[in-house]
Amino acid sequence: MSDTSSIIERTLEETRHRRSLALTRRRMLETSAAAAAVAMAGSLSPGEVRADVKGTVNVYAASGKRWDGSMRAAYPLFREKFPNIEVNLTSEPIGDTYQKISVMMNSKVDAFNVIYTDFGQWPQMHTIGALTPLQPFADQDPDWFKDYLADVPEAVTKLYRVPAAPNGELFGLCPDGNAMMAAYRKDVLDRAGIAFPTTWEGWIEAAKELNDPAREVYAYVGAMARGFWAGFEFWEAHASFGGEWFDKMEKGYWNPTFRTEAGYGALKALAELSKYQHPVTANAGEDEVNTAFANGSALFGPATWGTANLNNPDFSNFPTEFHWDVPPRGSNAAGSHRPLMGGLGQFIPPWSKDHEAAWEWIKWINSGDKTDPRIGEEMVKAGSQPSRVSLLTKFGAQRDFFNGLAKSFPTAIPFVMLIPEANTLVQAIGEEAADFINGQKDIDAALDAMDKRARRIMEDSGYYG
Repeated sequence: MSDTSSIIERTLEETRHRRSLALTRRRMLETSAAAAAVAMAGSLSPGEVRADVKGTVNVYAASGKRWDGSMRAAYPLFREKFPNIEVNLTSEPIGDTYQKISVMMNSKVDAFNVIYTDFGQWPQMHTIGALTPLQPFADQDPDWFKDYLADVPEAVTKLYRVPAAPNGELFGLCPDGNAMMAAYRKDVLDRAGIAFPTTWEGWIEAAKELNDPAREVYAYVGAMARGFWAGFEFWEAHASFGGEWFDKMEKGYWNPTFRTEAGYGALKALAELSKYQHPVTANAGEDEVNTAFANGSALFGPATWGTANLNNPDFSNFPTEFHWDVPPRGSNAAGSHRPLMGGLGQFIPPWSKDHEAAWEWIKWINSGDKTDPRIGEEMVKAGSQPSRVSLLTKFGAQRDFFNGLAKSFPTAIPFVMLIPEANTLVQAIGEEAADFINGQKDIDAALDAMDKRARRIMEDSGYYG
């Protein structure tokens, strides 16, 4: 069996397994669904129960409290309003989902009618025709959609349109907010009399003072595993010095721009911080970074994706001590605070079934207090990171991470360029950045290699034809 066939078969087998587990529950519900709808209609105000909408929603999503966990928390509330819509969730580690989504959508697999992934896949999905226009559905409930657009920053919502602009065609909604931010132990900085650093130099000076390897406490930790993790770290630093991937993203240009003042500034800052790094840093992804934060062996990360769970006492030993703010700016004239925008959204494959039911589920997961305050409460409690500013503000006192998101969104930029080759490019620049940080190449060789490899990738895709 080919790798592609194997991926599809394993995914479909997992879906069949989950559906079989749902059968017993569904049979029990079949005999009482009508009675339950009548009972609920009597206890809730008219219009709150939508027993007229029927169907099955099969969702493919990343596993974890933030994604499938928060959706599972919202499901019982959804069933109150939509007793005749069954939702089945198939979830896998996020590192596995991107490839499988690509394979399934290229193969037009119809097993799932809601796909939950980040906007970095939107260009590829649009190119292969895997995105259903959602504006006709949004037009069915203009008050709800107006509330969504007013609450979720335009910097987020435009990324789920094609082109990625406020007037682009709508293909997805985004319930999940994220940005690359500075994470730090405020109590430690306060005791040392260190004001929150706003530049890379400031973080480096803080690292010199706070690093204490004799006690196995390290100032800095970052996700610098060779490849795409290091690629994001470099891109965040590169952007903060005013860098871009290309001179212009239009015909006649697409020239890589890593061997520039911004590229040098980024690599030098990361290399200097590496002198004070936690031992896991060179091979770390975000899970390892967050574990180092949670157990107290790392004190800060100037550029980290983080997690709201660091403000959760069930996960972190320092739930109130961790604070979040915008990542550092470069100290050159072009330097500025440019957090990388992350987060995940949902789309409907056109060849799948039950689009109306799928839309109602997507709308529910993206709803705020105007629809039902319990939705946000249950999802946040389960571990979600809302994209709605109202929810970030409402729960900011409980999770300082949310305050950092609200502060970062206004100046955030996409975490990848919105082109199908984006993830391949991140992998390439991350390999070269890691090779320099780890002493495998000098800085000129690393930056030269970034430009050359990026140009080769773009050339192979026909950008210079």
